[in-house]
Amino acid sequence: MGNSLTLIMLAAWPAVAAVLFARLSPRQAIVWTLLAGYLLLPPVVGIDLPLMPPVDKNSVPALCALVGALVMRDRLDLAWRRPEGWVIALAVLAIVTPVVTVATNPEPLIEGITYRPGLGLFDALNGTIGTILMLLPFFLGYQVMASTEGVRTWMKALIVAGLAYSLPMLLEIRLSPQLNVWIYGFFAHDFSQSIRYGGFRPMVFLEHGLWVAIFTVMAVLSAAVAFREAPRPARMRHLVILLYLLVLLVLCKSAASIIYGMLLVPVILLTRTRWQVGLAAMFALAVLVYPLAQWTGVFPTEAVNELAGSIDPERGRSLEFRFDNEKILLERASRKPLAGWGGWGRNLEVDPISGRFSSVSDGHWIVMMTLAGIMGYVATFGLLCGSVIRLWLAARHRPVDRWTAGLSLIMAASLIDLIPNATITPLTWLSVGALAGLAARGLPSPQDRPQAEPAALRHPPMKTVIG
Repeated sequence: MGNSLTLIMLAAWPAVAAVLFARLSPRQAIVWTLLAGYLLLPPVVGIDLPLMPPVDKNSVPALCALVGALVMRDRLDLAWRRPEGWVIALAVLAIVTPVVTVATNPEPLIEGITYRPGLGLFDALNGTIGTILMLLPFFLGYQVMASTEGVRTWMKALIVAGLAYSLPMLLEIRLSPQLNVWIYGFFAHDFSQSIRYGGFRPMVFLEHGLWVAIFTVMAVLSAAVAFREAPRPARMRHLVILLYLLVLLVLCKSAASIIYGMLLVPVILLTRTRWQVGLAAMFALAVLVYPLAQWTGVFPTEAVNELAGSIDPERGRSLEFRFDNEKILLERASRKPLAGWGGWGRNLEVDPISGRFSSVSDGHWIVMMTLAGIMGYVATFGLLCGSVIRLWLAARHRPVDRWTAGLSLIMAASLIDLIPNATITPLTWLSVGALAGLAARGLPSPQDRPQAEPAALRHPPMKTVIG
């Protein structure tokens, strides 16, 4: 899929990372290696290597950032610490799960004209390596970004990236999502899904317009924190940035992401940081127990459908379709509850006559439940949601700064979005890793935190944009 530039870009990213590490501080280089790679490299394609999952835009930057962090370890001036027990336990569970999935799925599935192979040693090795690559940004966040200064650096980078990415986004909003076709030679998804409310929503170099929208939410909420923290002379500039990104979020035409932004920006601007962290933890806990609520029928599916339909009939029908598929897939997951069905489409229902899949797995939680069962779900969402909850536990004893509280709300929005969508990215993992690591190391006291203005002066690449 795609032209030769797709593979050239992926193969050349280590050289790009080397330039970033040569020109920036190690922490900034790690941030921009991951962030720029995620935003600029081609989506849904990868380099096929023996016995490994495809090396793609998620894994290549993560590997480059890891190598850079190890090479620059002395310059990072960090005490690399052993992760807390719950982190180690869940990470080990995540890595072991593919082996258990393979062990419980040796049989092929033959339904009508459809044949889906059983799983073997290759699938176990492939899944284990894929899990390790997935978790790399989490542990980079845990070790490198787990400080007030690290969180601030990360969120300022999100603002700068959001402003820069707004230019190709606006182009695609006007002309339709074509940049990936023009540059990499292929369209990453179904074009019809880029048409919303009489216009286009941008995709740029991400998998889908929903991925662009949730990235824009991250930039918007980061800009809200920057505005709240800005000294008086710089507040007007920060307000303009915030309003601009809010307009951009509306133009992304994703109803859920617009709701996240409109609800959480006032929370950042008007509430105390401890309340913000508590709200984020409440959302994280709700996401963690959502599958149980659906499995037991406690979740008010019909009421939510009616509410969504009253606001927007089209979105209401889309939500009803998702809920219907969740029920179908939950029933399938219940047949292999421990470690799921594995890959090769084994986790989906199929029409035995036509051979076509009769179910769609949209939300990341249902993907994990069907692919990797309760083990995979607990490992993945335990790390994602547990990091936010762990921060709340730490914030009960020490005050938390606005940047850290803002990042917890960003993660709350990202986690909620994993219920209807599969928008998990390396940015998500890096963020929750930073929160978990910061909570483990202990939140700094107010006198230990660097002030906003000196922090800006220490990072000249950011100063011209966000002060």
